[in-house]
Amino acid sequence: MRPYVSTARRYLWVLVPMLALVWGAGLAAGYVEYTTTYEAQAQVWVLRVSQDLAIPNPDDPNVPVVQTVGAQQAELLGQLLRTKSVLRDVVQRTSLRAALAAAPDESGYLTQIAKHFKIQALGTNLVSVAFTAHDPKTPAEMVNAALAVRSERVAQARIAGSSALSALYRREFEIAQGQALAAQRQLDDFNASHTGQLSADEIHQQSLLKLAVDLAQGRLVNLQNRIDDTDVAPALVDMSGIEFQVVDPAQAETSPSGGTRTAATLAGIAFVVGCALACLLVLCGTFLANRFAASTDLATLAPAKLFAAVPQVGVKDQARRDLRRTLAAEAFSNIDTAESRMASESRGR
Repeated sequence: MRPYVSTARRYLWVLVPMLALVWGAGLAAGYVEYTTTYEAQAQVWVLRVSQDLAIPNPDDPNVPVVQTVGAQQAELLGQLLRTKSVLRDVVQRTSLRAALAAAPDESGYLTQIAKHFKIQALGTNLVSVAFTAHDPKTPAEMVNAALAVRSERVAQARIAGSSALSALYRREFEIAQGQALAAQRQLDDFNASHTGQLSADEIHQQSLLKLAVDLAQGRLVNLQNRIDDTDVAPALVDMSGIEFQVVDPAQAETSPSGGTRTAATLAGIAFVVGCALACLLVLCGTFLANRFAASTDLATLAPAKLFAAVPQVGVKDQARRDLRRTLAAEAFSNIDTAESRMASESRGR
């Protein structure tokens, strides 16, 4: 740890300006994002349509999904705002239509617009629709235009679905009407050909023909009711407006809002990048200092007299952690040998 601290102190004149530059840029970007971002929000109260007003289709094999009406409507609006055609209709109703027409890449421009929408379910029956931009006028226009386009698209889809279902029921009604006429004709022919006293078999056959006529008439009545419900139910839902009610429409904000999360993200990224650069500089400085210090020390000790020699130590299977201990033992052994040799020479003299 000590080499890294000393390296940080050595390069303090580089670390401080670098951190000030990176962190300052991040804080400045976050401040600009926070002070120039405006958000408009609309609150929508949604209700589930009554089963009496829903388009009846008893032959539908789909299993109903257990989901709150708020989550359903939020998911529906979110899916619509992911499509290019809906986004194009929304932008065409706002002041951004000129920017859309001048954009070199219309698809990319619409993709960026979609990222500024925020749709969430605040409860079982409450949905929030928000849009952020860098001017106070555009968010309210975009939110109101998105809600209007949503209402139109849903109404068109409901009418198209009811029309297709009504056409199917009318076709079934025509077939059932032909079957009813055929059954009535068979009953009339039987009654015309059997004017006298009827036997037991003939009475049974007559009863079967009457039952077939009654079933055919009942199917005709049922199909006619389905056709009427299919034609009337969507119109009642659209006129009542109970399914999708804008409680608080979006209004132009006079003060910045909605940029807190983006500003905090920019500041956090700048802080992480600054710390990463500082750590990288300290690590590289410490590595280079340890790598080139040995040659510098040898150049400094070059005029000195050789006072000891360290033989090659270490074997093939010796661990690296014992190398320092072995070198120290060899150095002290050579020193002791040299001292004993000097002592013997002095006694010989």
